[in-house]
Amino acid sequence: MEILKVNDLNKSFGDLHVLKGISFSMQKGEVLAIIGSSGGGKTTLLRCLTFLETADRGEITVDGDKIVSETEENGKFKCIYPDEENLRKRALKVGLVFQDYNLFPHKTAKENCSLAPINVLKTDKETADAKSVEILKRVGLEDKIDYYPYQLSGGQKQRVAIARALCMNPSLLCFDEPTSALDPELTAEVLKVIKQLKNEGVTMLIVTHEINFARDVADKVIFIDNGVILEEGDAKSVIDNPKNARTKEFLQSIAL
Repeated sequence: MEILKVNDLNKSFGDLHVLKGISFSMQKGEVLAIIGSSGGGKTTLLRCLTFLETADRGEITVDGDKIVSETEENGKFKCIYPDEENLRKRALKVGLVFQDYNLFPHKTAKENCSLAPINVLKTDKETADAKSVEILKRVGLEDKIDYYPYQLSGGQKQRVAIARALCMNPSLLCFDEPTSALDPELTAEVLKVIKQLKNEGVTMLIVTHEINFARDVADKVIFIDNGVILEEGDAKSVIDNPKNARTKEFLQSIAL
């Protein structure tokens, strides 16, 4: 079952053409890693897929729902987005785990996870709290449920952020460099949780610089450079035996 389909996505900031016709798809339960040099368009793509940015051209379909469509006027193409309220509802199909956690400092781990289900999904507090506790246990934080962010390590904060996203039942869970702010030991505990989620069948799109992790966990890898997908395929094949010269250059430039 196709969970995500992106067709000819384009995005510019003034004269800077950042995304140049990005097209790919993802199946249910698949893990896709997006790799590439800084400034290549990875973060802009992720922001478009999570509706934090509006694309200029192209289509985005999530779980069979074409949220962003395209129209032509006077020979020019442009994206059509739903009205703000409708977009907010349909965008809930996509969850996002930020690299800097974005937790509310005055809320406990459980409260951070329950807040959106209560206020956005209109879940009753008892049900929302019970689910928050269940998911916090899934990510190994059963002993930190009532802790505040200042009492948690970076890795624990990131796991709370993952649990918070899962509490909204997204069809697709996206990660923006989930370990970039962590030291190696804390990185390992977050990557362990992501591997566990893969084994549970969670569909995930991960923007990462962790090439070894991408090789081990992702089903597919996309290499983006200068706003274009230069190589796409099986994770191990792309990383171990890249076909594109630029992909080879990029992978040789980093320590694997």
